[in-house]
Parts: sequence; C-alpha cells; structure tokens
Amino acid sequence: MSHTSLLRLLPFLLVAPAAAQTPEPLQAEIAWVAEGEFCEPETVLPLPDDTLLVSNVCGFDKEGNGFLTLLDRNGSAIDWRIVDDLDAPLGMALANGQLFVVDNNRVRVFRWPGFEPHAQIALETKVANDIAIGDDDAIYVTDSALGQVIKINADLEQSVLTGEAQFPGANGIHVNMDDLWVGGGKLWHVDMRDNTVTTVRPRSIGGVDGIEQEADGTLQVTPVGGPLIRLRDELEVHDADVISSANHGWAENLRLALIPTGFDNTVIAIRVP
Repeated sequence: MSHTSLLRLLPFLLVAPAAAQTPEPLQAEIAWVAEGEFCEPETVLPLPDDTLLVSNVCGFDKEGNGFLTLLDRNGSAIDWRIVDDLDAPLGMALANGQLFVVDNNRVRVFRWPGFEPHAQIALETKVANDIAIGDDDAIYVTDSALGQVIKINADLEQSVLTGEAQFPGANGIHVNMDDLWVGGGKLWHVDMRDNTVTTVRPRSIGGVDGIEQEADGTLQVTPVGGPLIRLRDELEVHDADVISSANHGWAENLRLALIPTGFDNTVIAIRVP
C-alpha cells in the first residue's frame, strides 16, 4: 500500500467507532465451490497465470501426508497433487520465480513454474505458520506458539521482527513496502521504518488467519472459521452458510477471494465488486 492509501485508511483503522464493529453481514456472492480430493486445505495462493495453488495439511501429526493442489481459475482441478510428500504445508508465497511453502518449521522452496524442489530453510521457530516476502526479498514467517515474527534476510540470517514477541497467536501475515500486517489474537500493523506496532481497529477483529490487499489498498481479513471482512471506510462482512475460513487468497485479476475451508474440505470463491 502506498503511504497515501495508508493515510486514507488510518483514521478508520485506528479510531473506528463502536458501531462499525458489528456491521450487518452482506450475502456473499459465491462464484463457485470446489470439492474433491482436498484434505484439510489451509491456504490458497493465486498465481500469476490465474491458476490457484492450495496447501493441504492432511494431519499435523503425520509426516509426508501433506500436498499442494493446483486449480484453474474456475475451481476445476488441474493436478490434485502437483507437489506431494510434504508434512503439514501452511502459508505460501511466490516471489522472483520461487514458491515458498511453510512446512513443519521449514521453508521449502520450489521453482515456479514447474514446481521443482530448489532449497530448504530450517526455521528458528516453534510453530511456523504463514509467510510473506518483502520488496527487498526479506522473508517473514509467523510463529504461532511464540507470538512473534521471524525475519530472514538475504544472507539467511534470522531475527525476531521488532526485537521481541508482540503478536500473541501470530497467524496470518502480509507485507507491502514499509507496511506489514500480522494477524492472530488481534490484527496489528507494523511500520517497517521504525518497527512501530499499532493494533488495527475495530478490536472485535480477532483470530485473523488470512490477510490480503486489493489493488486500491483495501485490506481483506478472514478470521479462523469466520467470514470475509473488508476494511474499507465502512467495514464490510461477506458471509454465507458454507463459509468457514482458513488462510484465504485474493486474485485481483479475477476479483475473487478464495476461501479454503479446512473443516469442509472445499475452496469457495467469493466475487468482490
């Protein structure tokens, strides 16, 4: 997000009135629902060719059960196991022709396109969860157990972002230039220029798993098991009976929010106007 866009949002995010905390939900416009061979889908990552990559945990305590599924833009399976033999793949990110997958306190790196294994990074984490890549190619990984974010620089040196654990239940993460957001028990904003941490309001937003950003700077968040929330001048909640979110993805070209439902083993596409 540009600093101009952030300044436009800050008055709402930091001092939102109490009435904005409980808006009337909008009926989500569901474009399609994908079903089939998913197994505890956790994250959806839209790729530049408009295909959609889905991480499947398939049992946190079972090594080798996890896999990645590739869908087309309409939710049809291209390859149910485009990458196999993972442990518990959670967050994913794509940068510089490389796919980064958080898997059992490691980052597994694959080449894209092609999905050939390329490298592994052992993480100094207890329960690594989501991942984001900065414009300077720094890697950021949330540690849910320790409530912190690990930063990995270009030399693969690891450090705790902001120098201390400040994010209880750290889960989702998103970075855009100097702005970084962390979800967990709350939703936090980190100003990367000085590591200032601010709680994003309304404070009723908690349990944040997915964090995405539209081209105009609008933030989207999905609480665990909850609906799609858009942080605009007025809070928008998009809900339907079938929605029970994990770590969603946003496909700007398609105007689709992609919701994995780990409990129901589906992926739901919500059309956003």
